[in-house]
Amino acid sequence: MDEKGARRRTALGWSTAAVKLVALAVGAVVSIIALMSLVGLFTENVWIELGVALVVMVGAPLLAADRLLPNDGSRRPGLVTDVVAMMWMAGASAGVVLGTSALQGPLEQQALRYDAQGWARAAWGTRWVAGLTTPTASAAEQPAAAAEPIAAAAVSDPAAPTAPETEGKAAGAEFTPAPKETKREKLAPAAIFKAWAPSVVTITVDMGFASSVGTGFVIDDRGTIATNHHVVDQGTNITVKLFDGTKADRVELLESNPGDDLAVLRIEVAKLPPPVTLGESDGVEVGESVIVIGNPIGLDHTMTDGMVSSRRLFEGKKYIQMSAPVSPGNSGGPVFNDYGDVIGVTVAKLHGENLNLAIPIDMLKPMIKSEYPQARGFGSSRW
Repeated sequence: MDEKGARRRTALGWSTAAVKLVALAVGAVVSIIALMSLVGLFTENVWIELGVALVVMVGAPLLAADRLLPNDGSRRPGLVTDVVAMMWMAGASAGVVLGTSALQGPLEQQALRYDAQGWARAAWGTRWVAGLTTPTASAAEQPAAAAEPIAAAAVSDPAAPTAPETEGKAAGAEFTPAPKETKREKLAPAAIFKAWAPSVVTITVDMGFASSVGTGFVIDDRGTIATNHHVVDQGTNITVKLFDGTKADRVELLESNPGDDLAVLRIEVAKLPPPVTLGESDGVEVGESVIVIGNPIGLDHTMTDGMVSSRRLFEGKKYIQMSAPVSPGNSGGPVFNDYGDVIGVTVAKLHGENLNLAIPIDMLKPMIKSEYPQARGFGSSRW
């Protein structure tokens, strides 16, 4: 009987050890992903994120185990590893539960930072935790030909969306398309800012546990505003401020596209700024000048300029790569060409000097409609 009991205790011990090892491994990976995405709300340096995450992951369990150790000097074999395993698994569980809701935006941005570092597996794991559709190949894993610019000149892509061929308003939409004339006068950056800065808005997002700032721009005379999905995704309450300081605290989410990271809002104010003119991103050429207006780190209506560096596939999606400097807070802002037409929506800053991405404006156009039956408000701003 004693021999059988000993064998059972041995088997139980091995089973417990195996479960603990799995908990430690899985808990460590998912917890560090979640922690780094949270630290990423304050810094884009992945090494700082990693360092802070490791300190928290190691320090918190050790502190808890120290409090649980008896004061009489007796030993508690396995206590420290038990506490570490339980806390790491608790962190991993919280990361998985919140990954598709409160943490999805930070996780998505963290995945982009991993991509910029060439950490393809870390990016894949982060998107898995966030419940995002993972492309078949990341930018780091694509063949060299796929990672090259889509067009070194004006080489059109037959799969790319094209702008409507109608004059005036686009069919079924409310935005103003750019004129079709081939001979148009280019505008100086100062003229573009003077004409269109009033159409750029500051979006302040209250997420309950934190707040953030993003950018948007007016696209019609009904108060419709374009921005990034990740800017407003976690918002419980949203305030939109115009160039003249007017605040619209009643905001509706008309439509959101997480896959393309685009969202359409609507505000109600006494006097709306003029809507921007939407150009055609399919014809954008490498080397043409661009102007970005946005709110980097909360500095309202900052203008930067640069050029189109590439038309690129990144994470299986099309982007305009540009050298115009952007920072957190620029997300969702307009990218103008020399004629004052919006050709892109600022979305991400990659690690490196002036390696920035914008979503082609043609990706936004199908989201601009006359009616939005699924429109909803944010928290106390619900209409």
